[in-house]
Amino acid sequence: MVIRIRTLVEDTVEKPDLIGEHGLSLLVSTPGGDILFDTGQGNALLRNAVRMGVDWNRVTSIVLSHGHYDHTGGLTGVLAETGARPVFAHPSAFAPKYSKKRGVLRSIGMPASRETLEGAGMQLQTCTAPVEVAPGVLATGPIPRVTGFEQVPAHFLTASAKKSDLVPDWLEDDQALILGHRNAPVVVLGCAHSGIVNTLLHAAKLAGTNRFSLIIGGTHLIDADEMRLQRTLEALRQFEIMKIAPCHCTGLRGQFALWENFGAKFHSNHTGDRIECTD
Repeated sequence: MVIRIRTLVEDTVEKPDLIGEHGLSLLVSTPGGDILFDTGQGNALLRNAVRMGVDWNRVTSIVLSHGHYDHTGGLTGVLAETGARPVFAHPSAFAPKYSKKRGVLRSIGMPASRETLEGAGMQLQTCTAPVEVAPGVLATGPIPRVTGFEQVPAHFLTASAKKSDLVPDWLEDDQALILGHRNAPVVVLGCAHSGIVNTLLHAAKLAGTNRFSLIIGGTHLIDADEMRLQRTLEALRQFEIMKIAPCHCTGLRGQFALWENFGAKFHSNHTGDRIECTD
């Protein structure tokens, strides 16, 4: 089995005629078709897709890692290209989402409502547990929080059950993608708001192995203090990771720490990059 992953949108770009933006969108190609994982903010995706030769007819499904704007903003435009498609997401991905830093509150949720997206062709497949997206491809659903050092930052907020005030958003909608790859699956991350270690522990349990051929995507180490960063690196050593390609919300300190830890196994991922895993 050959798995190809193209980075359609990421914060940085090194290749000509492509544009980057704060966000993430990865196109996962398998023998059974293509799966779009996240859609960026929506400013770069369709433009980059044309220049990277994306065939929207091959996209069989769309997976949303969580409900933040920089991962879901391009969904309406994608559905206009693909027509009606299954969209795999946790129900709380559509809840109001905010960030409050230094007293400033801003909305960071999906730009389009669930009703608008369904009108555009979204066939919602709810992920409240692991769900098979395609043969050999699993959306994890909610990820158990078992480590004591991977906490969701307090600045993420959502509406209370009564919608009368704001409460902490623990991002229950955060999920990853696991692609079966013999004895060493591929794990695709959106932001890993649950924590990269929690995510890999859950993936290892679902896949039945601690061996991964590739970890790719955002790791949200951008907000990690030195304690969390060091404990993350220590915990990652319990897994056998053949290649790691962090990007987006990993941050410069996180990128450097992972590069220093993984050496030749490290790949700094950018818009336009292509990675292939072959059995």
